[in-house]
Order: sequence, then C-alpha cells, then structure tokens
Amino acid sequence: MQTASSSRSVGLVSLVCMVIGNMIGSSVYISTSYAIGALGDARWVLIAWAIGGLHAICGAIAYSALARRFSLNGGEYVFLSRFVHPAVGCMAGWISIVAGFTVPIAAAGLIFGQYITASSDSAWQAQVLATLWIAACAIFHSVNLRTGAWVNNAVVGLKFVGFGIFAVACVMFLMLIAPSDPFHPALDQSYLATDYLNRIDESGFLKILLVQLFFIALAYTGFNASIYIGGEVPSSLVSRSMILSCVLVTVTYLILNALFLMCDTRESIEAGRNDFVRGVARNVGGASLEWVMRITIALSSATSVLAMLATGPRVISQMSVDGWLPKVFSGSDTPRLAIVLQALASCLVLWRASLIEVISYLGLTLTMCGAIATSTLWIAYREMQARKPISWWEHLAVAVYIGGALLLIAGAWVAKREQFYHCLVTFLSGLVVYLIAKGWQRKPVE
Repeated sequence: MQTASSSRSVGLVSLVCMVIGNMIGSSVYISTSYAIGALGDARWVLIAWAIGGLHAICGAIAYSALARRFSLNGGEYVFLSRFVHPAVGCMAGWISIVAGFTVPIAAAGLIFGQYITASSDSAWQAQVLATLWIAACAIFHSVNLRTGAWVNNAVVGLKFVGFGIFAVACVMFLMLIAPSDPFHPALDQSYLATDYLNRIDESGFLKILLVQLFFIALAYTGFNASIYIGGEVPSSLVSRSMILSCVLVTVTYLILNALFLMCDTRESIEAGRNDFVRGVARNVGGASLEWVMRITIALSSATSVLAMLATGPRVISQMSVDGWLPKVFSGSDTPRLAIVLQALASCLVLWRASLIEVISYLGLTLTMCGAIATSTLWIAYREMQARKPISWWEHLAVAVYIGGALLLIAGAWVAKREQFYHCLVTFLSGLVVYLIAKGWQRKPVE
C-alpha cells in the first residue's frame, strides 16, 4: 500500500488537469448530434447534458468521501478489495484496466490520429500517429508523475485556448452576422418557455431521454481519475480535484453545447453525426475556425491518453502488489513496467480497429463499476464513520449516483440489450480472472 509520502510531486492544478484530461475526450463532440435527432428539442438536449453533469458531480462527491477517509492507490479495485471482498475488487480492477483504460486509450489515440490527419479514410496513418503518441505519453510518465503531469497541463491549457477561440467566434457570429443573415438555429426557442416540458407526458419519451443519457454518461466518466493515485497525493487534494474538475467540465459542456445549438441548424447538426462540430465551426468562422476546432478535438483526445496512462498503470501496479498480477509489474513511485504494459495493451487494441466499435458500452460499464465502488461508504459504514463522520450530503450524493446508475442499467436492458450484455460479460470476465489468479496463488511452488 502506498502513502502520500511519495508525492508532493503534483498539486491541485495538475490533479484538476489530469481529471479534465480524462473527462473531456471525444464524446462531447459526438453525442449532441444524435441527441437532437432523438429528443427533437434543443432545450431537452441541454437538460440531458445538465442531468448527466449533476449525476457525475454526485459521483465525484461520493468518491471524494472515500478519498478523505483512505489514501490508497488503485481506485475502485483497492476499495472493493479491502472493504468488500477480493473477488469483487479483482473484478473491478479488471474492468478498470480493460474498460476504463486499455480500450479508451486506444479509442482516444485513434481519434487523435484521425483529426491530426484530417481524414477517417487513412486508417493506417491515424494508427501510426496514435501509436507514436501513446508511446510518447508512456515515456513522459515513465520519467515520473510530475513530468507527465506538466505535459498534460500544457496540452489541457492549449485545449481550453481552442475552446476560448471558438466561444469568442460564436459570440461574434451571433451578435454581428446571424442578425443580418437570419437562419433557424437548433436552439431558437425562449429559455423561459415551458412548452417543451409537455413532452414528458408523451408515450415513450422518458425512454428516449434515458437512452440519450446512456450515451452522454460516457462523456462524464473519468471524474474519479485522481483517486487512482490517491496513495501518492494528499487526500485533501484528491477530494477537491474531483469535485472542482467535475463542476468545471459540466459548465464547459453546457456552454459548448449551447453554442453548438445556437450557431447551426438542427438539420445540419443531425446530418453531421460524428463530425458535426466541424460543420458548426465552418458555419461560424469558415475554414480557419474549422481548423481550430479540429486541432482542439485532437488535443482533447491527446489529453485523454496522457491522463489515462498516468492512472491506469497504478491499478496494474496495486494488483501486482496484492498478488493478482505478476509481481514484476509492481512499482514504487513510478511503476514503469506497468506503464509499458498499459501502453502495449492499448496499442494492440488500436491495431485491431474492429475492437474500437465496442466502446459504446463503456459509459454503462464504468458507471456501474463506480456505483459499486461508492457503495463501499455504506458497506464499510462503521470503519468509514470511525475515520470521519459521514455527512448527510455525502449520503445523498451516494444515493443519487447509485440510483442514476441503476436507471442507466435499466435503460440498457430495455433499449440497448446488446450493450447490456457486453457490460455483463465484462463483469463476469473479471470474476474469471479472479478465479484463475486465485488458483495460481494456491499452486505449490516447486
């Protein structure tokens, strides 16, 4: 078990940038195009993003409650192993490694390559660029946590510069150009009108909304990134970083989506699908702003790779310390072999392009895993209470987060059965890994 003694290496700013890098990937640039087609009214799209943000903030508060009581590396794995059962912890660790890091790193790397090359047709070029970036990130983090954090801070900063340029251009467009060349933007209804609320009574609408939340949830995963290095950083910083980052990302998502919906038509956004943001940028500022947003989206994916390669290997390292993975992958302050393993596994997935298509179920899987982890606050109530009394708002946050996760799994069962089964198989595969590792531990040494 690691303690905070090793790290005065990163401060609150670096932790916030790490969490933001983990959260703001590609989903925010995709989900709205599908949501506007399904929900019809742009105001419902913003409500869906607000609900997703509120749910994630409750999750951040719940994880913060755990972080304030125990300073441990490894995230869900270590909490569930210590306070529930090693089998549950091993399952959560496996899910974190595969669904939380390996596949998302590969997917983010591929999107980075595609946007840098400005083409989704040149698959091998995007894969080469993605591989090189994953390798570079592994090198940064292999030096030490601070070096990787500095690089991540710089890239996150550049990403927000891109957001700022886009926001200013949108405001100028809405003030100067749109009034003289009127069009019908997706979001042109009054904010104060309540007519759209009548849709709640429509048959099947809540099911449609739940399905959209199912996909939007993926954009909010990663808010717990700093807890994976909780044994290397003061717990107060870990706790504050998750809540602060989640609030900042929620506000950023709402502003970005409001601008998307105010600066282009519903038909254009819906037709744009995965590239709709580039269409919005082109409508607002021509080829120059489209280029800015293309690079910003690439940077969003780049920071996802950076952040996840800092946190994912900590799960591998802690599982190695506990004997569920070979001891060679355990490390002290910088688990270099675990970083190399995480990078290699992601590159293998990256070059099996067909596997990237399964990422649609990741939001559901990670949310369910998070709900199980945060329930530790109740399962180990006496021990948690002894360390620090649990406040009513911490109880409320856990209840809302777990309740939201149960609604998502219900929505998947009703409307996205295939993703539900993918999620179930991922959980079961973690138990299989536990049984294999348990059998290996019992094997007599010759």
